[in-house]
Amino acid sequence: MNFKLIQILFLLLSISSPELKAQLIGDLTHEPFSDKIVISYNLNGIAAHQRLEVSLYCSDDNFQNALKNVHGNGVGGQVIGNGQKTIIWEVLKDRNSLTGMISFEIRSYVFNDLKTESKSLEESGSKTNSLEDKKSFLYADMSSSVGNFLITVKDMVSAFRKATPAIFIDDPLTLRNMNNAIIKYNDAFNKLNNNRMGYEKQVMQYWNNEALTTDIRYMFDYALGELHTVNVLELNSSLNTINDIGQGKISGRKNQKDAKDKLFADIYQNTGQLEKRIQELERRANRILYTLSNR
Repeated sequence: MNFKLIQILFLLLSISSPELKAQLIGDLTHEPFSDKIVISYNLNGIAAHQRLEVSLYCSDDNFQNALKNVHGNGVGGQVIGNGQKTIIWEVLKDRNSLTGMISFEIRSYVFNDLKTESKSLEESGSKTNSLEDKKSFLYADMSSSVGNFLITVKDMVSAFRKATPAIFIDDPLTLRNMNNAIIKYNDAFNKLNNNRMGYEKQVMQYWNNEALTTDIRYMFDYALGELHTVNVLELNSSLNTINDIGQGKISGRKNQKDAKDKLFADIYQNTGQLEKRIQELERRANRILYTLSNR
């Protein structure tokens, strides 16, 4: 199965409850990992006494049957608490192949049968969830964070690749997209950077595998160190140069020409290097997440 042939759309999220008019579902993302698809979304507006029963449907059977081989903290009959939720679909356990235009439908129903003192999944899970549940929740959260990081890096490369001398004259949209790409990347970077030590500690605790934990540490070092420091920070510097030129802080026609020539040469070099590093990071992430999901 070639995930590159898949175009994924999210049609709707249906919620059955008159009490949840203020509930918001947003920031839907997806990312393929090996033979899986990781779907993430943010949930807001769930009260302490409420839980959701969430099912995922696919367009290849006209949304007739809920997908069976799904797991994560964003699917099933015990989706509770607000925040980021993740659904992991084991594609090849439900389908022999999956290509072409694919869309998903998320359906959920609200139940008011939890005690008001119910804690979040993470808080209550430390005492009541089995080891396999803890592994599943950690896998879902970590794969979502890594996937979102990869998505934002790719989007940033795409935004900077569209930069031309027109950004200094009549192309404010491209410059705005570059700024937005940096902002989204920074959010993904900060989340991954803030959680990495916890991920490493929990992988060692739940899987009891020092070699696997070391591989994960090296993956984070590569993503948050080499990829970020060598290339992303340089693109951020290029954005500062664009602003300096646009605000007239570089005086003299020759100085401006030299600055622009160097600017676009640097962007070309750093985006090219980033594309290679993204491929390497995806390779490492796929291998690690595959190992985590099969132990």
